This record gives sequence, structure tokens and C-alpha cells, in this order.
Amino acid sequence: MKKISLSILTLLSIFTFTLPFAAAEEYFHTRTLSGHRIAVSAVAFKDDSTLVSVGTDSALRFWNLDMGAQHWQTEVGLFLISDIAISSHDSRFVVYAGGLFFRPYIGMSYTDDGDIRGYLVGPTNTVNTLSFKPGSFILASGSNDDTIRIWDLTWDAWKSRPVRTLRGHANDVESVAWSPDGTLLASGSRDRTVRLWNPDNGTNTAIFRGHTNTVNSVAWSPDGTLFASASNDDTIRIWDPTNTDAPLHVLEGHTGNVNTLAFHPTEAILASGSSDDTIRLWDSTTGLHKATLKGHTGGVNTIAWNSDGSLLASGSNDDTIRLWEPLAAVDITGDGSVTYLDIIEVGENYGKTVVNGANPRADVNKDGIVNIEDLIVVAKAVDSQAPVDSQAAPMLAQHPHDFSFTAKDVQQWIQDAQDVGANPQTIAILERFLAVGTRMAQPTPEKTVLLANYPNPFNPETWIPYQLAQPAEVAVFIHTANGALVRTLPLGEMPSGIYQSRARAAYWDGKNAHGEPVASGVYFYTLKAGQFTATRKMLIQK
Repeated sequence: MKKISLSILTLLSIFTFTLPFAAAEEYFHTRTLSGHRIAVSAVAFKDDSTLVSVGTDSALRFWNLDMGAQHWQTEVGLFLISDIAISSHDSRFVVYAGGLFFRPYIGMSYTDDGDIRGYLVGPTNTVNTLSFKPGSFILASGSNDDTIRIWDLTWDAWKSRPVRTLRGHANDVESVAWSPDGTLLASGSRDRTVRLWNPDNGTNTAIFRGHTNTVNSVAWSPDGTLFASASNDDTIRIWDPTNTDAPLHVLEGHTGNVNTLAFHPTEAILASGSSDDTIRLWDSTTGLHKATLKGHTGGVNTIAWNSDGSLLASGSNDDTIRLWEPLAAVDITGDGSVTYLDIIEVGENYGKTVVNGANPRADVNKDGIVNIEDLIVVAKAVDSQAPVDSQAAPMLAQHPHDFSFTAKDVQQWIQDAQDVGANPQTIAILERFLAVGTRMAQPTPEKTVLLANYPNPFNPETWIPYQLAQPAEVAVFIHTANGALVRTLPLGEMPSGIYQSRARAAYWDGKNAHGEPVASGVYFYTLKAGQFTATRKMLIQK
């Protein structure tokens, strides 16, 4: 089969979607980690290549993100694990907590082998939340016994007991978080309040009110000048820690409980996860909504950024972990924009493994092979950038370029995408790519022509083929025999080419503008393409 030969400049002038990375507000789902048997309750980065997760399946799992696979797991018995914490002082040290039937549990492991190193004794009910003081082995835990406990794990912590218990909340403590300098501890509770504590002496220094339901999560900005709280009242509140009067911003938009929060480590971005199955990104300075990340099919329980904010992990009630990356991760060519050239680069490497010479950037999900999963991610990124902006096309010298893949290969990509359940928009992007590639591989028609519809007679649908000698704004008008307009089919700006197959010709479903089937009889169809106009006759026979 003949290889697709495209004019790069022409392709880009039709299909260039450009978004400078400095202004990028979107993150794209690039990988899915599957293995948990039930809901994922917490995720945390050990380092930029290792993710730790826990779930209500009582399993502690470690994932190698360079390979996109689970490294190992540890079963912790019959306890439901609700949270994990990793010490920034020693990232090998992992603490996890939960409980079952009022039996609390806090266990400790080293990530070298995952073996349990000990457990902590003190809480009298399920432990919901954990947080290490930055740069130390000082741990805070919050429990359904309405208390917060402070633990010093710098010594042999086997069956260690707390050094301090903080009391004041009137209901379950759902979340705790240390300020970046370690001088304050924030907590959120089922009692609808957020509290700040002096962890050194246990004093409750401030109470923040305003939420009308359980506070599920609290988080600090990297510079410690702000903290945020998330609630079952579907809102997020951003607070000045020195002012308890009112929040700086109330963020609304989620349509379900807001379960988790995480500040970007270097930018003014706050991420939130909700029972509405979405993640939202917010400007933490202004409170404005920046983006919504969709893909989970269950509530989002936990989110975490890696150290430089280039990767966001989310865990869900759909039993999966999803990894999200910024636009730069799907800019395969590295030219500063996401265009059909990136699809082309994935196509050039399709089916190849990285170890056998595939472009590593084309292996978006880092599973070692360039396949339909990578192509779908890039196609979605192209689809998400709008509108088509031909003025943004790079001023490349026009020259033909022969690609190693054929039209048949692109048809196989489309079939692969359909087989894995890709959404219709992604399929449409690939079909459009195939159509343009096929057109560019053919000579440009010498003149614009309206061709005979097929089938004819027809009932109830027909295709109206045509060819364009040059790009034009195209529309087809359907009239009755006495000239009454029945239907207008606006096709938009179309490039020169042959539009004859069912995938490319204009389509009429035999209905009028109100969606009603038209009667049998003779009809006329008119093609208007720029200054060109032509009319032909067709017959509906029922």
C-alpha cells in the first residue's frame, strides 16, 4: 500500500493547536496503575520514580513509575488502611494507618522490603490521617476518638506511645497537616471546624469556622502563608492562618464531597479531588478555577504531587490510580505545541519498544512500548486545544515528507482505539488525520465538481459527494421540487480534495430542519463552495 505523503506546512495550516507551556492549565491522563482490589484511599510519592499507595483492600503497594508497574506489595491483615505518611527525613520510612470495628492500627515499614517494623499504640478508634513534621521523624495522627496524637519515632518505635495528645475537636479528626516550617499543625474534623495547634505544647491556637459539613482535608501552601480546607459541603476554603474571621476564598464547582487537597510544590495551583469523580485545579492566589480533570469512574479519595509538580497522582473508588502530566509530557516533538506532528511521531514509532530504538518521548505512559494507549493520550491532547488556529502554524519550509506508516496503518490505529473504548472525540481526531493524510496523498482535483448522490433513489439516507479544487467554505442546501428549503448542511471550511467516500462525503439523513422525516418525491441539492454553485436532482422513494 502506498505510504502517506504529506505537505508539512499544509497539514499544520489545517491542524495546529498551540498552547504555550507557560500558560498551560491542563494536565493530561497519561497512565493508569491497576492492582488494588478495592478503593484506593491514599497515595504518596517516596521519590519521583516511586509511588506508595494503600487501599481498603488492606494492601500497601509500591509502584515503579519508570516502568509503570507495581514493584511489590505488603498485606497488613484485616485492617482497612486509610492513610500513609512518608518522612522527608528518610523517604524509606513509611507509616500507614486505619482500623476496623473500632480497632485502630498504625504500622511502620521500610520501603526496601516492606516488612512491618512496628506499630503504634494509643488511639482508641480508627485512625484516619497521618502527617510527618517536615525534615523529622515527628508524626501526627488523627482518629475517630476525636484526638490528635504526636509521636516521636526517632528511636526504636516498636509499640511506641504518643508523647502528646491534642484534645478539642468534638468529633472525628479527618485530616492533619504540618505547616512547612513545622511550627503549626492544622486539623479538620467531622465537627465542621478547622483548628491550628502549637504541637510543642498542645495548645489550640485558632479555630476556623464556616464549613457546613465534615472537613475531610487540610493542606498548606508551600510557603506557609495559606492553608486550605475541603468539606462534604462541596466547597474548598482558602484561609490566612492569622485571620479566623473569614476565608480568603470559597471555591465552588464540585458537585460532591471534596475529599482531598494538595498544593502544587512550585506554582500557585491547588488540586482538589471529589466524590463527583473529578479533580479540579484552582489558582490558589485568586481562587479561580483553572481546569477539570476527568477520567475516574468513582470518587477521588486522594491526590499527591511529585517534588517538582510534573506529575499528579490520584486514587479513586474505581480501584485505580491515575497519573496526570502537563502538556509538555505529550509534546512528543518538543516544539512547544501539541499538533498532528506529535501524532505523526507516535505513528512513526507505533509498535516499537524503547529498548529496540523507539523514541522514548513517544512512549507517553512509559510502559516500554509505543502503542494505542500512547496514541490516545496524544490525540486527546490535540483535541483539547481549540480552536484551530492556522495563524499559529510554524513557518516551516514547505516540503514533502514520506512517513513509514500507511493509510492502512492509520485505519488499524482507529480500530485499536475502538477496541479499547476510546471516546468518540479521540476516534474523530484519528479519522480526521486519516482523511487529511489520504487526501494529501492524492493529486488535487483540477476543478470543483458536485457529484451524483448515492444511493439514488434512497430511503431514508444518502451521501452527497463532491470535489474541491481549492479550499472553500462549503455548505449543501436541500430543496423541494418547488424550491422550498428543507435542510442546510453546513460543512465549514474544507481543504481542497476529493470527498467521495461515505467517511468524507456530505451526509443527509432524510430529515428536515426540525428532525422530521420528509415525504417521498423529487428533491434538489445545491453545493455552494466559495463562489462555486451547482445543483443536482435526487429521489426519495419509500
